Amino acid sequence: MVDVNIPDDILQNILSRLPGKPLLRFRCVSKHWNRLISDPYFMKSRSRRMIMLKYPSPLAVIDTNVPVDDKAHSMVQVPSFLEYTNVSIVGTFSGIVILVFVDMLLVSKMVMYNPLTRVSKTLVVMDPPSSIYKTPYKFGFDTDDLKIVRFLICDHPPRPMYKCDVFDLKTSSWSKSPQYLKWDFFFWGDGGVFFNGCLYWVISLLNMGILALNVKDMEFSNITLPHGFDTRTIIDRKEINDYGGILVGSLNGCLCLITKSDTITFDVWVMKKQGIENLWSKMFSFKFHLEGNRFVEFHPMHILGDGKILLTNGSNQLLIYDTLNDSYKMLDDLVSLDDYEEREMPYYRYRIRPVEYVESWVSPLDVCYVGI
Repeated sequence: MVDVNIPDDILQNILSRLPGKPLLRFRCVSKHWNRLISDPYFMKSRSRRMIMLKYPSPLAVIDTNVPVDDKAHSMVQVPSFLEYTNVSIVGTFSGIVILVFVDMLLVSKMVMYNPLTRVSKTLVVMDPPSSIYKTPYKFGFDTDDLKIVRFLICDHPPRPMYKCDVFDLKTSSWSKSPQYLKWDFFFWGDGGVFFNGCLYWVISLLNMGILALNVKDMEFSNITLPHGFDTRTIIDRKEINDYGGILVGSLNGCLCLITKSDTITFDVWVMKKQGIENLWSKMFSFKFHLEGNRFVEFHPMHILGDGKILLTNGSNQLLIYDTLNDSYKMLDDLVSLDDYEEREMPYYRYRIRPVEYVESWVSPLDVCYVGI
């Protein structure tokens, strides 16, 4: 057998194009390969962005860097290392995803998990809610200060309230003085979006709006929707029980909002200065429907880091729409995933909260918060 010596730069160029699963195997080829693949600079140059999203079960990771027909790598189910009835994706940092698992007895575990290496670490075990309101927790994650904001409906005479407290990853402790908000609104979706020191949640009761939280000062404020955007047109629609009608995120360094004016027309708004009512400007509008079928309605799920938009429809399809090039890429079909009941999917599909992260070898067991 003839030995073939491949220069390191060529080898790294080849390996950087591979999905994560083969890389895990190739670390075992030799000590030299292991050093190359484990080098932080190699992972940084690789900079492979992934999307994790949840269903009733299981979690799934989407790799948009590989061809869609590569079924083994384009959409991968996350191994269910614990059996739980509900999973929330809280946020991500340094290639680690923070998850919360709730079991049948409503006992919750907050876990750090690396989807690439499949290593996990339990941060804290949360007791069952003392309230009769058995709704899942709602979360937000401050990626600057590594603080997790948690909402829970609880009994607080004379009326139920939202209890809001904060878990600090740096100290592994909860805030000592939780805050309480009137329980007169509902959250749309699983988690808040962090941007420029604040967390944002889409909320609704009779009308829709945005709840903002300055995490440093723990100050709440309400942001109205763009002027002229009539929430009644959403509330009157039948899918209000499934879909909030708007999506909040960030785009080009501004707080961003996506609304729908009809079944195929999307409006993208930005707020350049927060805190002033209706200080929104429409950045652009775009129309989207599958070729030859204007009746299959798509809904935005997530604004990706590069400005692209993740969309889904009632047929359990996923796609990424590029507004700059007016093009789209179909992803794997959700029907190909096994571990869920199809009849439950309509309720969940618009409330699924994806999270985008960059793969890394960082282990939850070795996390040092200084400098992260």
